[in-house]
Amino acid sequence: MQLNKLLVAIPLLALAAACNNQSAEAIKPLCDTTCMTDSIGFSLDHPQKPYVYITALDCHPDSLVWSHSAIESNRKMEFSSLVSNTVYMNASMVDCYIKDTSYAWLKFNDCMTGRGYLMKLPFSKANDLSNYTSALNSFDPAFKIADGLICYADYTFIYVEDMETGKTEKLLMHDQELKIDWNNIHETFESVTVTRNRIEADILINGTKKRVEKDISL
Repeated sequence: MQLNKLLVAIPLLALAAACNNQSAEAIKPLCDTTCMTDSIGFSLDHPQKPYVYITALDCHPDSLVWSHSAIESNRKMEFSSLVSNTVYMNASMVDCYIKDTSYAWLKFNDCMTGRGYLMKLPFSKANDLSNYTSALNSFDPAFKIADGLICYADYTFIYVEDMETGKTEKLLMHDQELKIDWNNIHETFESVTVTRNRIEADILINGTKKRVEKDISL
């Protein structure tokens, strides 16, 4: 499975109409969907001043820009080329880890659906961006991810990575691929807790809760 494949988000009213059998809590926005008017930026206290910026246009994220002073021209991508659905972004649900002039990890959640995203942004143009549209970010209160770690999933495994070292661990969720709607994450993931020593998750398979857990070393 390629984790950078995207699903199209459904506007809130359409989602509510399609999911009348779900509770209001299930479709409640994760954060304030007020119009995004200002850029969101991150920088590092470093001699070459690396930075990451997200610009805004028409109330939504428009461009992703990252660079540092030793690069002649910045790296820039249109947000729509990375996330095909409309994202409602709030600064309270965005964070960025910058590792000197090597790379940055950008993480955020869509306020409307609660869907989590992770993007690894290498500063060198010789390296490609990595885009994960199935992140389990701790902006969501159901997911508790230790500082310095990121967490994402596919249809079979939960993955954990140390942002500093790149070391990874994974946990098998089920011996067959799960059917997961990443725009309705809690239909499958009830809770996830990750420390440097352990991964624990309560997942729902056909409505039945299953606890999966594993000792790790990060």
